[in-house]
Amino acid sequence: MENLDLVGVRFSSAKTPNPTHIAWGSDRAGALVVDGIDRVGATFADRLARGAPRVLAVDAPLGVPVGLARDLVGMVLNGSQVLHQLATAAPSLVDARWASFAASHPGALRHTEAITHGATSITAPRPPCWRALGAFARALAPVRNHVTVLPFDALEFNPAQPVVIEALPAAMLRLLGLPYTLHRAAPSEGGASLNEVTAERYAVIRALPEALGALGLRLELPAPVANACAQDIGGDALDAVLALVASHLGTRGFWTPPPITGPNAAKVLVEGWIVRPG
Repeated sequence: MENLDLVGVRFSSAKTPNPTHIAWGSDRAGALVVDGIDRVGATFADRLARGAPRVLAVDAPLGVPVGLARDLVGMVLNGSQVLHQLATAAPSLVDARWASFAASHPGALRHTEAITHGATSITAPRPPCWRALGAFARALAPVRNHVTVLPFDALEFNPAQPVVIEALPAAMLRLLGLPYTLHRAAPSEGGASLNEVTAERYAVIRALPEALGALGLRLELPAPVANACAQDIGGDALDAVLALVASHLGTRGFWTPPPITGPNAAKVLVEGWIVRPG
């Protein structure tokens, strides 16, 4: 896994069985070539410490709502302060403050999440979960001085050092015009059946190259990687590939940069920005 170029991560190491997946590849002859996919689980931090990729796109929330950030840090100016707090503070302390915020702000979303979900606000109960972000912050901490986290350290891709961005697979699918039922409720929660979700996963894999082709991009997805994505019941493998696609879109300029002026500019510097087609 050393000396990787583009990497997509479906980060789930906050709880057992730690199903974190990594997909990796590179831009070769104008195409995103997916070289492989691996389940790394709790060893993600060790893999990252061996060498940061040129672009690391992670399906994990980079940043929290401003109200929670102020409760965690005080006079917070930047999401990097939140990442540092989550990496160093006692989990019990963060747990208590996060739970209090979730109880008093049901359905709270970061500014970017509201945009990505296609709504100006979301009122359904959706208490924020900090553990994935906390675990990722701790994994990132050893290389934090060697990477640029967008938009906390910069507002654009900087080739001078490795870049870390946030991706949201469900938004990628929606904005590419692909089905995304598999990212909704589980069967036990009234969602699609396992057979329906599996069929949709196959459909996404088959349609993804054409969807990127509409943007003038090419995708080479080897059969072993496609099969791994299709057969992964949890969908984490496919999410990792979609995060990898987000890293490629960003490097090719197919993404919406965060605002540098206006009422939401300061908010984005704390809450983060999801890289997506646009």
